[in-house]
Amino acid sequence: MLFKKQRQVIKLNQDLCKANLDDNAILFLRVENLVTDKEAILEVPPHHNAILIKGGGDIRYYDSGNYNVFDDKKEIKNWKNGLSVEVVYIPLEAGVRIQWGTPNRVRYRDDASNKVITVGARGECVVNVHNPELFYRRVVGNKKEFNVDEFCERFVETIAGEFADIFLATIKEKNLTYDQFTANKKAIGNRMGEILSHNEFEKKWGLTVEEFRIADFHLEDEDMDAIEDAAAEKQKQEKLKEYLAEVERLDDKQWEREKYLRQLELQDKAAYYEVLKVVGENGGKLKKNAGEETLCPNCNTAYKPGDKFCPVCGKRLTKEPVICPDCGKANPHTAVFCSNCGKKLS
Repeated sequence: MLFKKQRQVIKLNQDLCKANLDDNAILFLRVENLVTDKEAILEVPPHHNAILIKGGGDIRYYDSGNYNVFDDKKEIKNWKNGLSVEVVYIPLEAGVRIQWGTPNRVRYRDDASNKVITVGARGECVVNVHNPELFYRRVVGNKKEFNVDEFCERFVETIAGEFADIFLATIKEKNLTYDQFTANKKAIGNRMGEILSHNEFEKKWGLTVEEFRIADFHLEDEDMDAIEDAAAEKQKQEKLKEYLAEVERLDDKQWEREKYLRQLELQDKAAYYEVLKVVGENGGKLKKNAGEETLCPNCNTAYKPGDKFCPVCGKRLTKEPVICPDCGKANPHTAVFCSNCGKKLS
């Protein structure tokens, strides 16, 4: 009884290489000089791609399935004469976890304080194969086996090199200040992972970046102190503007204005003295800016500095005492008649 010869089936198994196939961090397995049958079949398991290289130049890409190693008699003849045959298996669900960091700090101007600070970060991500053909051409090449340490070192440098531009673009896009970095590190990490994966890894190496995380940011204490001081000074100036606006509003209500200033002195003595520096003479009124228009409180007509009466309605504008022309008594600026002799005051 004659038995039909079984065709050789090249399978992905432990005997083909030294790598542990259960290791999810192996992104490719290369095997060579394994064909012993001219009718050999290449088996590509599910969730894998395979790259068949014949003679170092003929490269074929295969999805999951079974394929003939040789297409015709010419290839078989060449193989018998010494044609090399290699297979590179690429698992599609494997991923390498990379711990990354920034050896060089990023110089960054904080918009809120206008201070230049330096920022560093560290974290991790997972890198896996997205485009097997591009990955083979740009990463695998002539490498005989996958080296996790070498791979991580290469792409850690890439991440660190791209961190500055991506980080600055991300915080600008999200309009974040330094004190919001930690609270938003997940959102920043997700956005950085998207940009890094699409712009760098996919286009250049056929890889994709997933689970991009930022563990923490590094900021110098003196930088944070400078920002906090600047923020405090900004808040102080805003408060001062509020105080001055209230003093100006009470400008014609002397008693209420003095009461407000006394309260301010008790609540915030430093702000009180700052307000006093700005308050001018002329009865304690706020100093007017050069060229600022002054209006009559009665008819709202503009008048010139130094005018004692409104040129339209005759309303007394100055708060200087009114001297009686008959007896010389100094009367309040609101007086109509002299409190001493009764003469009508003009």
